[in-house]
Amino acid sequence: MKVTFISCYLNHHQTDLCLELQKCCDEFYFVATDPMPEYRAQLGYDEDTDSKHDFIVKAYNGENEDVVRQLLTDSDVVIFGSCPDEYIDYRAGLGKLSFIYTERFFKKGTWRRFIPRTRKKVVNRVIRYSDFPVYILCAGAFVAYDLKLCGFDTDKCFRWGYFPQVNHYTHRPKRDNKPVKLLWAGRMLDWKHPCEALYAAKELAKAGVDFVLDIIGTGEEEQKLKELARKLNLSDKVNFTGAMSPDEVKAHMENADVFLMTSDCYEGWGAVVNEAMSTGCCVLASSVAGCVPYLIDDGKSGVIYQYGNRKDMVQKLLLLVKDKKLRDEIGLAAMRTVQDEYSAQTAARRLTEFVNSEDKTKVLYESGPMSKAEVVKNNWYKA
Repeated sequence: MKVTFISCYLNHHQTDLCLELQKCCDEFYFVATDPMPEYRAQLGYDEDTDSKHDFIVKAYNGENEDVVRQLLTDSDVVIFGSCPDEYIDYRAGLGKLSFIYTERFFKKGTWRRFIPRTRKKVVNRVIRYSDFPVYILCAGAFVAYDLKLCGFDTDKCFRWGYFPQVNHYTHRPKRDNKPVKLLWAGRMLDWKHPCEALYAAKELAKAGVDFVLDIIGTGEEEQKLKELARKLNLSDKVNFTGAMSPDEVKAHMENADVFLMTSDCYEGWGAVVNEAMSTGCCVLASSVAGCVPYLIDDGKSGVIYQYGNRKDMVQKLLLLVKDKKLRDEIGLAAMRTVQDEYSAQTAARRLTEFVNSEDKTKVLYESGPMSKAEVVKNNWYKA
C-alpha cells in the first residue's frame, strides 16, 4: 500500500505518526508544502526535520511539483493536512480514497458559519466532497459538530488527533510532593488563558496550600502575565521559565503533580495534554479544548473543569493538590490511555486496517482513533 501525507511542514506532533505509517505501508511519503516558520523554531521545533527523514518530499519554492502530482495520482491513500485546496480537488476528481485531517472550523464561534466568506472556506475544503470517497480525520472533538452545522454527513467523520512522541514509562519517579508542583506550558496567547492558572494559584495560596507554579513559554501575553503575578502577590510561588525545547518541557511534566490546560475553543487540539498524560502527570483541563473530550475520561484519566467557571476549576484543583493518591491513580490511567489507545502506533495501525476494510461504512472501533466522531457541542460539559 502506498500512502502520502501532505501538510505544511513536519513537526514533532506528527513525526511519530509518520514513522509508524512508514512501518505499516509498502511506501510512505510526507509532502511538506512550506518551510518551518521561524516562530516554531524559536519554540524548540527541529528546523532540520526535512533533511532527517527519507520519506519527506519538499514541495515549496517550486520544487517537486511533478512528483507531488504523481503521488496524488498513484497513492492508494492520501491524507491532507494543511495544504492547498487544489491538491484535494485533483485527488477527489480521480475518485480515490482520501482523508482530510483537520481541526475545527469555527474556533471563533459557530455563528461564523453565517459569514459567506467563512462558509465558503468550509464548503471548498470539505462540503463539496460529500459524494466522494473523502473522509474526515477529526483533530478535535468539535470538528464533527462544525461540519454537521454545514450539512456534512458526520458518519464520514472519525476520531483522530495529534500523536506526539510517547515515552513508555511504567511508573513515575518518586518525589516528596512538598511543595506540590503545578505546571502550565504553551505559547502565552490570550485564547490559551494562562491568567487562569494564576487566579487558581491565588486561591491555593489563600487556602494555605504549599505549592509552586512553573509557567513555560513566551508570547504576547507574557508581560501582562508577569504583572498579574506581582499584583496577586504570587512572585514567590510562580516561576516564569521562558521558552524550552519539547524535551525540556517533557522533563518538567515528569516532575509536576498537576498540569493545567486552560485554553478556550480556539485550541483545536492541545498536544501538551497528550504529552503531560504520557508522563503520568495528572491533567486538569478546560472542557472546550479540542482534545479533552477524546483523551480524558473525567475523574479517571484526568479531570475536566467547565470552561469559564473559575469556581469549578479551583474546587477541582484543591481536591487534586490535597489528594496524592487520587493524583497518582489518575496519572497512571492517563499514561495508559496515551500509551495504549491514543498512540501513533495505534493510530497508524487502525488507519491502515480501515483502508484495507471492504465496508467503509462499518465502524471498526468503539473508542480512540478511527472510532466514530460523535457530534459534541461547545457546552457539552456541565459542572
